[in-house]
Amino acid sequence: MVLASLLLFLLQPVIGLAFNLGEKVQLHGFLSQGYLHSWDNNFLGDTKDGSFRFSEVGLNLNAQLSDRFRLGGQLLYCQPPYASKGKVKEDWLVAEYHLSDPLAIRAGKVKMPMGLYNMERDSDFLRQLIFLPQSIYDETRRDSWLAHWGGELYGNLAVGQSSDIDYQLFAGRIRYSNDSLATLAEAASGGRTGSGPGGGNRANSANRDRTNDYVFGTAFFINSTIDGLRAGLTFLSMEDETWLGDTLVLQNQIKSKVVLSLEYAWQQFSISAEYCESDRRLVQHGVTVLDGPSQAWYLLASYALREDLVFSLLYDEYYRLKNDHHAITSTSNQYPWRKDLALALRYDLSQELTLKAEWHTIDGTALYMGYFNPDGLERYWQYGALKATFNF
Repeated sequence: MVLASLLLFLLQPVIGLAFNLGEKVQLHGFLSQGYLHSWDNNFLGDTKDGSFRFSEVGLNLNAQLSDRFRLGGQLLYCQPPYASKGKVKEDWLVAEYHLSDPLAIRAGKVKMPMGLYNMERDSDFLRQLIFLPQSIYDETRRDSWLAHWGGELYGNLAVGQSSDIDYQLFAGRIRYSNDSLATLAEAASGGRTGSGPGGGNRANSANRDRTNDYVFGTAFFINSTIDGLRAGLTFLSMEDETWLGDTLVLQNQIKSKVVLSLEYAWQQFSISAEYCESDRRLVQHGVTVLDGPSQAWYLLASYALREDLVFSLLYDEYYRLKNDHHAITSTSNQYPWRKDLALALRYDLSQELTLKAEWHTIDGTALYMGYFNPDGLERYWQYGALKATFNF
């Protein structure tokens, strides 16, 4: 909390600039401070005793240089609960040229479409929850699916008289940070060096390297003739490798990741549902240890009690193997599934300040939970989170 207050103080001159850059240049940003507490298992770090290591600061600049050409980017500071140093990095950085409504192009570090919310996951004020449904928007793999260095074609196509389709086609490569959570956990698993924050994998940090060979995909979202209804289809494919020194310890190929999406808003109600299958192949030290699809889905319902107060209910499921939900693929994790029931509340004190609270009760320990709990895992566990976000 002290960190967030200090950063807010330092940003005061910048906040003033947000309103004095002219019509073609916009400067905006956000600052978030949260608190995370879990019971029975650690979640995203050492959280069983509670953690204030849950801060984010973003600063973005957009320059509309002409009717067709735009430059933009965002710097992000992120201090998550897990034992990785928070640092400032480029969140996205793009140049866009708009030929027409049906066709435009962007290049640089481009946000990847995945489901309804992946491109908005760094904009806390745009969503009701603190944590997006983890079955699809897994926080431990945030750097794997957030953005890529490459290019994208996108546009809007009219369908009939009153509906249209937004589409995106992209390809490029992902540049991983070697202290990101997914890199740490995959190196620990593939290197068989011990796992968990502060575990044996830290000794190999100088030699660890995770590289991406390629990523490509497409997304289509239909804006229906029914007011408030939107449906989508997302497809992605990628392959990467994790090295410890000169030794290839892990090869991870996502043959296909498909997300089907549906969202509907009516008066004070909104509901969204998504289904995902990710067909992947995992090779450790030359031995295939996993080859087949995972399965995930969630249902999220929200009701606006008032214009500034929203209550949400989430049910979320993930299975490491679609064809055998309870198959044990690792001796360190006896519960390779995740069933999450959550309640959430959002209160907008003003247009700039948002407060959120949520509670999760969970059955299962999939999604890198073993990394945070090297002494063993409990099947049933809970966590709660509080978060305040200031936008300017």
